[in-house]
Amino acid sequence: MRNYWPLGIFLLAMVVVGLIVLTLKVAISNPVELQGICQQSSQYIDENANAIAQMRARLLKQYDITFEGMQGQNLKSYRQIFLRISDKTDGRIVTDAEVNFFLMRPHTTQDDKALGSGELVEGLWQSQYFEVQKQGRYQSEALVKIDGDSICVTQEYFIRE
Repeated sequence: MRNYWPLGIFLLAMVVVGLIVLTLKVAISNPVELQGICQQSSQYIDENANAIAQMRARLLKQYDITFEGMQGQNLKSYRQIFLRISDKTDGRIVTDAEVNFFLMRPHTTQDDKALGSGELVEGLWQSQYFEVQKQGRYQSEALVKIDGDSICVTQEYFIRE
């Protein structure tokens, strides 16, 4: 009578080793250090997390910062990002801010674009025109600087044809 336990243990060990190799391959091909928010590295965000949280709280206490425009986007209509910044106390539009726009893909850095500084037109901060080639998930990001404080705001869109 044959005993198959040694063969089963050997095959289980090979499956575990294969899964370890696959995990290492995926981790090496998708490095975390390339991902960031508003072109800031994850290391910078980790090192300055308290200061970033304090600036965010100060700005959101004083200003309403919202993305404007359609939520359901398609490849032909998604060409520009709009942001509205208004004071919470009197509702006036903030004109002395510095706004930089970025277009990101959440799980890759290949299609990321820095769109440059925004321009204030009729109460809305607008990005430069851009072109989207592929459908899928995109994040519009805006780095807003007002009176020495800065905040990064994001809005996610699903682009379809």
